[in-house]
Amino acid sequence: MSTQSTSAILPQVEFNAYVQRGRTENDISGVSASSDNNGDGYSLNLNQVIYNKTVFDNLAQGDATVAKAVADLELAKQDTIIRAATAYFDVLTAVDTLETATAEKKAIGKQLQQSKERFDVGLVAITDVKEQQASYDIATADEIIAINDLSNKREALRFIINTYPENLKIAREDMPLVVPEPMDINAWQEKSLQNNFSMQSAKYAVDVAQSAYDGSKGGHYPTLSLNASYGVDNTEDRLFSGIPLPANETTNAIVMLNLNVPIYSGGLTSSTVRQKLSQLDQAKALQEQEKRRTIALSRSAYLSLEADIAQVKARKQAVISTQTSLSATLAGYDAGTRTTVDVLLSQRLLFRSQRDYSVARYTYLIDSLKLKQVAGILSLSDIDEINRWLLEKSEILDR
Repeated sequence: MSTQSTSAILPQVEFNAYVQRGRTENDISGVSASSDNNGDGYSLNLNQVIYNKTVFDNLAQGDATVAKAVADLELAKQDTIIRAATAYFDVLTAVDTLETATAEKKAIGKQLQQSKERFDVGLVAITDVKEQQASYDIATADEIIAINDLSNKREALRFIINTYPENLKIAREDMPLVVPEPMDINAWQEKSLQNNFSMQSAKYAVDVAQSAYDGSKGGHYPTLSLNASYGVDNTEDRLFSGIPLPANETTNAIVMLNLNVPIYSGGLTSSTVRQKLSQLDQAKALQEQEKRRTIALSRSAYLSLEADIAQVKARKQAVISTQTSLSATLAGYDAGTRTTVDVLLSQRLLFRSQRDYSVARYTYLIDSLKLKQVAGILSLSDIDEINRWLLEKSEILDR
């Protein structure tokens, strides 16, 4: 329960003390007289709410506000996990893209050199050399773009983790592809509606608005409170118009029930009630919007993860197929049935298949985290689980 809200129903105790030093001047019919006017005293006051609808309704509002803040905090934690993981795998994707561009450039450069040597001895036409040169220039440009993209992705990750990313790890090829359990999209939808922290935050926002609305109507209700005080006032002896007054001590002890019945406040209470009702309607509308959004996100995340698993398997097979295709093309090139262009195309397909295979695994990992985030069950232990399937690859940044 919120301390700020409960403080209003707890006793309010005040202690006051004073010391007075003064002098009084009197002029009566031309006769002047003066005297000291000194004194001291203290008082102890107690106020206790017995009934106040607004205060009591604010108790529930305080509890809902705290619960909403907790939900928002958990949501922020999960969002940080997703942003950091996404930025991390974005860097790895950029690294794979750069490696692919560099490998393509190297392979094309090798073919270009061979074409020049064959042209010098009259085995190929100049057009073959020009084609190789054009391909090499394009590969050089692609490599420059990939280098810049990697630098930007590393800076984006550094912004999140506040340190320069080094010694990044890559996903192992034998990483298990875990099918979401249960394998029921509707079950994940219901789990998301129950546990999603955005949904919880929206629900508590409605509770806050409801309590505020109920509390605003308290302006039409009477309030009852208990007031108690005890005070002592001391005055020193003095002269008043030439008459000596002895020192005096006055003690006051009062206990009072205070009933306040509002009659009319210029329309302020009614206007406040209408305002809080509108805010309640707005909170309910936002809750419904968040519900629909959560349903859409949960179903989309589930379907994406299913597709990711199939894509990783397909990309792995594509790597095997392109490796076989490249071997056959190289054999044909040696036999004179394939050209250098055929070899370059086969090499490019292999490099890109390897890159796409890595990217598919990174996408699977990110989408698995996103599904758990929507379902409200994402935690740091999920990151620890992913870390078990990452391998060291410090050399990827040493370029």
